[in-house]
Amino acid sequence: MKTGAVLVAAGLSSRMKSFKPMLQLAGSTVIKTAIETLKSAGVSPIIVVTGREAEVLQRHISPLGVETVYNEHFATTDMFYSARLGMKKIKNRCDRFFFLPADVPLFAKNSLFAMMGYFDYAHCSLLLPRYKGQLGHPVLIKETLIDEILTYQGDMGLKGALDNLQTEKEVLDLADAGLVMDADHPEDYQKLKNYAALMSLEDPLSFDLDIVFRRKEPFFNLETAFLLKQIEKVNSLRQACLNMNISYSKGWRLLKAAESQLGFPLLISRTGGVKGGESSLTEEGKSFLEDYIQFFLQIEKKTEEAFHRFFAENFEIKLKDASELE
Repeated sequence: MKTGAVLVAAGLSSRMKSFKPMLQLAGSTVIKTAIETLKSAGVSPIIVVTGREAEVLQRHISPLGVETVYNEHFATTDMFYSARLGMKKIKNRCDRFFFLPADVPLFAKNSLFAMMGYFDYAHCSLLLPRYKGQLGHPVLIKETLIDEILTYQGDMGLKGALDNLQTEKEVLDLADAGLVMDADHPEDYQKLKNYAALMSLEDPLSFDLDIVFRRKEPFFNLETAFLLKQIEKVNSLRQACLNMNISYSKGWRLLKAAESQLGFPLLISRTGGVKGGESSLTEEGKSFLEDYIQFFLQIEKKTEEAFHRFFAENFEIKLKDASELE
């Protein structure tokens, strides 16, 4: 599934006095930091809506391979006007896209991956990230909603357009303070700098979770589950292995090890035909995979909560202490 992004950087920055996208941040700038994080998660195309200081901004970000669209009415229009310009530019070029103001730069790459993964699993059309009860950015939007968003005629801007959509709005809780930090006011910018400085001193603390089923020996884990999901998607064990960058022989061994311990086949293979052999999951395989995924998601949620309680709070205390030094 192809994921793009629309960043709005056309505002006057009247509350900050300085042009927010070009503010210095941890050896880079606010807008470059946001773009580089999006690119690190494989997001493309990236559309930046410009307005004030458009030529300067375009020169600044052009080496990053992004596209720009100019809001010539930036001085008299709101963010929703700019958002619509960006959405028109990205329409029909991706399956979904992140939307964010350019002054929200410190969201984590892992948050983008978490949102994309949840978006796929829950079949979302609109997904909003939340941190400690506060909604943040970027928002992830299905491309097919663009036409409906563009027709909104209310006076509540982008929020009104999203609230007006005839689709369910999903919310994903994430342990990422960067989702709700912007450079709207001078004091907000100072908090951004403090947070970025802490992030540059050490990588943010994170964890990897895997759930391994075993009898005498381990036989099923997240890698095997991913392989089954790929087979379900492409109907080919060989193509699924290519997509996961593992050898065909390794994929075959993973499946056979699981089948021998589970006591039922996971795969139906058909040979021959114009397109060559095909593979699909058995009914038992589909049921087992779904149960594993649901089990994993429940454990992951509880683990995220525990991780935040035991570790992330300490990190935020450091941030609070740093902000009080100013």
